[in-house]
Amino acid sequence: MKKSYLYIALMAFTGLTACKKDVESRFYDPDKLNANVTDVIPGLFTQLITNNKIFVQDYGEWYYLMNPGTGITGYEQVAQRYISYRYDWFGSYNDLVSGNGFDDTPISQQSFFENSYTKLKNYEVIKDSVELRSGQMKADGDVYLKLATFVKLYQCGKLVDFFNSIPYFDAFQGVKGGTQHLFPKYDDAKQVYVSIIKDLGTLVNDLPNAFNQMSDPAKTIFRQQDYAFKGDINKWIAFINFTRLKLLVRMAGVDETFAKPLIQEALGKPLPAADLNWAMWYKIDVLGGGTWQRGLYENTYASFIPNIIMKRLNYGDSTYQPGIDDPRLPVLAMPTKFKDYRGVSANIEEQTALYNSGQKYYAYADNIKLSLERNTKSTYNHATFHRNENMPVYMVSQGEVDLLLAEIALKNLGNTGKVAEEHIKDEVVHSINFWYTINQLSTYERGTIDSLLYPNRPTGAVIDAWGEKIKAQFTAAATLDDKMEILMQQKYIHLNLLQPYELWAELRRTRHPKLEPFTWHSSVWKPMPERVHYPTIELTNNPDNFSKVAGENNTTSPIFWVPADKRGVLPYWDNYNYQ
Repeated sequence: MKKSYLYIALMAFTGLTACKKDVESRFYDPDKLNANVTDVIPGLFTQLITNNKIFVQDYGEWYYLMNPGTGITGYEQVAQRYISYRYDWFGSYNDLVSGNGFDDTPISQQSFFENSYTKLKNYEVIKDSVELRSGQMKADGDVYLKLATFVKLYQCGKLVDFFNSIPYFDAFQGVKGGTQHLFPKYDDAKQVYVSIIKDLGTLVNDLPNAFNQMSDPAKTIFRQQDYAFKGDINKWIAFINFTRLKLLVRMAGVDETFAKPLIQEALGKPLPAADLNWAMWYKIDVLGGGTWQRGLYENTYASFIPNIIMKRLNYGDSTYQPGIDDPRLPVLAMPTKFKDYRGVSANIEEQTALYNSGQKYYAYADNIKLSLERNTKSTYNHATFHRNENMPVYMVSQGEVDLLLAEIALKNLGNTGKVAEEHIKDEVVHSINFWYTINQLSTYERGTIDSLLYPNRPTGAVIDAWGEKIKAQFTAAATLDDKMEILMQQKYIHLNLLQPYELWAELRRTRHPKLEPFTWHSSVWKPMPERVHYPTIELTNNPDNFSKVAGENNTTSPIFWVPADKRGVLPYWDNYNYQ
């Protein structure tokens, strides 16, 4: 092992060697965090960005997110079980008060809150170590500190999106300053967002110089340790600026005076010009690993595509018709036994009749022959999703950037250089290419039924024509609200199962796209969960501070960034007749 620098690339990997176990013991020893013995900052950074539940989605989190059908993915209608009256627990689907309806336990009680603070401890250690340094050693560590700071800001933004008020300004301090940092107060959500936005802007401005000041050997090590972008600081800057721009657009709905000039400022800085995704250093084990694909694989029966997405992919009859239907349909969805594509409905009365008539399914993703023989509804494509051992870690894609720019242009929040409908077309083109690329990464059942699992990538002309078709729909939409409906429909198609938390935030913020009402026997329901509960451990560990936000501890209080004119709006169609 090297003595001047210890570069830990695979700290989070489960199969640690004896050498790595020795490294790990020193990794957590603060007495060894100095240049004279061992520099573990690069390893701390690697562990930070590869930890589950930050950028890497987690198996247990996804198992419980998908399984009941009453969690975030179900209520936002991104994925669902093939519901009939045999699932009697859906009888309380409209109950958002007692906790018997909306199931937020994957976030509130499955350690997402606590894990966010625990896993961000690396930020604290990196910060303390770099601040004690001087000279070139300090310069070589400063980029890691700045990027660790970004990870903290990124994760805290997500926490606000889930919980609203969170411990922030007194958090991430360790034991410095007394016990108030061990049991921090809860801070106003808007103030947290403002602070995050300010700090993100500082990082965008300061990172280029920080990187340039690194020594050449330190830059070499940074390229080795940076599993996300392989030491390309320009990709980090673009991703950080995109994150800032996204938060600013959310802020614009409640404080345009604050957000608008900063949006224009961010538009003048770099934004991602390519899909920013990265691969883990090991092949994903979808059958027994710790990442989200295992949770998806084990809950195939909860990954049917709801009509809110299917009917925006499949415009003609239920078969796939090139030129009439979205080219993404065959890489996102599995065909049914009828050799077509059918979504699941939220009209449980009608769907129960179909199920009872014999239109059933094979519940797993372990036998493609049985799936194709028995499924009467479409799940997400097994090759693209459930069995894709090469699915990358998603950071941001060109399509997502396009949609953000489209909203900015549509609402006149800044000058993007294009009109909104041009950004919409860009998104469609980029998204089609994105999903065919993801699909082609998979190896599941290669060489057997490739035409069904791995359809040929459409030609550039076909992709362009579909982009023009959606652009025309967007242009023809009569009102801003109608245009936002199309924009968010495209965001649902593009991000689908890949980013359900982002889609839930956008649904709550914009009240788009419109969902199907949930019909259970004679009842027609339109539930709208606004947030998740705080974990119960906060009531016992931090009771005094928690008491000040106890009134927010429900699923019906909107997050601060929901605009005043959207609060109370239920984003549902009146019926099941799509416009």
